[in-house]
Amino acid sequence: MAFRMGGARAGKKIGECLMGSGLTGDAAAKRMVSLLKYAKVGEITVDETIKIRENVESNWIPLFYTMKWEEPCCFFTTGFLNGFFSAVKNQHVRETKCIAMGDPYCEWEFR
Repeated sequence: MAFRMGGARAGKKIGECLMGSGLTGDAAAKRMVSLLKYAKVGEITVDETIKIRENVESNWIPLFYTMKWEEPCCFFTTGFLNGFFSAVKNQHVRETKCIAMGDPYCEWEFR
């Protein structure tokens, strides 16, 4: 819960700053994707969903656990995306696929 809350606060702050600078929601989303790529979070694509291949948050799981997770475990990233998109577009996301569950990438759908 702490990871998700920390991510949500960071995402919301970044979203508010970008919107406060006069950007539109779409332009702010493009800047956020650029930031995540710069931070080497993973290979990101945004369309109807958000996909991150080689997501650093879930890639470490197989190193310490031999079993597959039964539910998504990208807590910080989910919180960050929720905080950001709630500030920018009044939307939320839900993680539907996760590398730690055996999926080829992590994916979030908008709700």
